[in-house]
Amino acid sequence: MEWFNSWWAGLELIEQVFYLIAIPSTLFLVIQAVLIVAGAGDAGIGDGGTDIDTGGVDFDGGDGSLDSMGDSIPSDLGVASLFSIQGIASFFAVFGWGSLLLYQGGVPVVFAVIASVLLGFLVMYAIAKIMFYLSRLAHSGTLNVKNLLGSRGTVYLKIPPKGEGRGKVMVQTSERLVEFDAVTETGDSIPNNAEVRVIDILGENVLVVEKQ
Repeated sequence: MEWFNSWWAGLELIEQVFYLIAIPSTLFLVIQAVLIVAGAGDAGIGDGGTDIDTGGVDFDGGDGSLDSMGDSIPSDLGVASLFSIQGIASFFAVFGWGSLLLYQGGVPVVFAVIASVLLGFLVMYAIAKIMFYLSRLAHSGTLNVKNLLGSRGTVYLKIPPKGEGRGKVMVQTSERLVEFDAVTETGDSIPNNAEVRVIDILGENVLVVEKQ
């Protein structure tokens, strides 16, 4: 380690600061990339491999469409995702290496820092946009709700008796669990965790179910 100590001691303080910012953030990004490639990333984690989707699907019932993604996700998540862990780590990596290279290239430290900050924010924004579009791509799809007739699901929010309101059910379709509002035509409520069958679909993509 003598060579390292000698090299480190030969750096200016500002260069040491830039290295201390750039190296850890870069290592973090590399480790995260390796984990994602190895399947240990946080994207796509579900319960037992099942994607529980409470929205994000364009429902086409034949008489209109309901894009529930618009209800749960802003029209543009680029800014909202700006300060994600990946974005912050990328900012510091770009800032550290950019400032270091510019400074060592003869650019005054103030201008090197300003330029690197701007570049870092541009990278953060680009990553946020990429994550947003990947998220939309991962949740996109077209589901004809009428195809759910006869499907079975599970109640997770009690369904009141006919005319007294709606409950919620989870229905397995296209290898994902999808949440739907549900009602019953009987005078009895359907409790949580009850198994049900879809017997009809109302105009607002509300499932009419009966207890199995």
